[in-house]
Amino acid sequence: TLQLYKYKSISILASKGKNSEEIDAKTLTILLEIRQIFLEYTEQTGNPVTTELVVELADSEETDLVIKAGVQDFLLSNQFVSKILAQVSQEPGVMLVYRYLFSAEGSEMYIKPIELFFPPEKLGKLSFADCVFAAQSRNEICIGVKITSQSQDKENNFGIYIAPSLETQFDLTFKDELITLAEDEI
Repeated sequence: TLQLYKYKSISILASKGKNSEEIDAKTLTILLEIRQIFLEYTEQTGNPVTTELVVELADSEETDLVIKAGVQDFLLSNQFVSKILAQVSQEPGVMLVYRYLFSAEGSEMYIKPIELFFPPEKLGKLSFADCVFAAQSRNEICIGVKITSQSQDKENNFGIYIAPSLETQFDLTFKDELITLAEDEI
């Protein structure tokens, strides 16, 4: 049997179905089964499971259920694709960037610990421009910020800020992360 609790992360992708409700129902069933496996493992061994779960949803109405199940990372595939298509229709040149990003050779998107970019004494009030500059010094491109304290806050997009204005101020702590385009994970 698979020992799911040994993995660093598990992605649960949306399956096929007649409609978004059916698709998400299947995905959420799998999610709950995995959470039950994790709970039983923790109860039997006393060891907490640190595996991250990433869930793909077809319908944004289901995000509350996913958060209640303990998932912090999820992708709304229909919204993601729609936003890319809308941007490409308005700015055709951006398609070259997406081709590079989605190719096997291209940089990948990573969510990286803040301490890779700033020493502890520099944390606190920082602008997005500060984050961009810090990422550039590592030959990376900062595209956003993840504020861990807002990870359950739907009104603040669960703490994810993609391409805010350079002047946007964040009160960053060692728990927060930068979202970057980079060649490697570290």
